[in-house]
Amino acid sequence: MVSNALGMDLDELVKRLKRIRRESAHSPEYRELRKNLPDDWPM
Repeated sequence: MVSNALGMDLDELVKRLKRIRRESAHSPEYRELRKNLPDDWPM
């Protein structure tokens, strides 16, 4: 699991992903990468 590989628990990982989404929402690079994920992909 990703959280184990990064040495954090699942809650910490979810918080980090939400922060990245919030801080990067207007980044062209983030938006380009995000559009390649399925709509139901978490975060």
